[in-house]
Amino acid sequence: ASLPATYQVIEEEGASQDGVPTLSSNLTLTQTQTSDTGDFTCVVTNDVDTKTKSAQLTVLEVPFMPTDVAITSRTKDSVSLSWKEPFDGNDHISGYFIQYSGGIPKVVGWSSPPIDTRGSGLSYTVGGLHPYANYTFRVSAKNEIGTGGYSDSSPLAETEEDVPGPPPDISTVTESSRSIRVQWSEVPFEQQNGIITRYEVEIRERIGPGNLQVPVYETATERNHNKI
Repeated sequence: ASLPATYQVIEEEGASQDGVPTLSSNLTLTQTQTSDTGDFTCVVTNDVDTKTKSAQLTVLEVPFMPTDVAITSRTKDSVSLSWKEPFDGNDHISGYFIQYSGGIPKVVGWSSPPIDTRGSGLSYTVGGLHPYANYTFRVSAKNEIGTGGYSDSSPLAETEEDVPGPPPDISTVTESSRSIRVQWSEVPFEQQNGIITRYEVEIRERIGPGNLQVPVYETATERNHNKI
């Protein structure tokens, strides 16, 4: 059988020994691939005997991309991932990199620098995320040779809701001797942390100088409220 095109055998004649010319052969592999990994055997034959000598070749490369990236759990500020280990490139996988897209404020493209898991485990919890935001993730593996390609994107993951920030621009307008209108602006989008369903207005009535009554809470569905 003929050798692949990327295999090249070079034969060179050397100095004669006892009147017999010596011959050396070198096998050179170019554009090596993982499939070239294996045992190579040199066979020498003459009229008397046959001798063989084998050597093992291991082609090292960056790992393949991980597969089956899945969302395993969510909280208000974290998402836990898992994935399947890829082919290691004939070298130990030392860790993984994770990138995410989405969030609030929205990450266009993929987050940089990537998150280094600093270990070869097949799961990781990404923290520091924004509540009630959509994220997708991708994972790559690394070994001593380098970093492989990124996986396909994970399914969409939505973090859980959290309490919203306070409404800004609170002001009051006296409408009558018995009526005060309290109004405010909408909570900024990046501080809403979910769907705002109602507002609670805390009212403290003065009994005397320096004295305040126990707060009374009233519910409002709009961004203003009348106290009568």
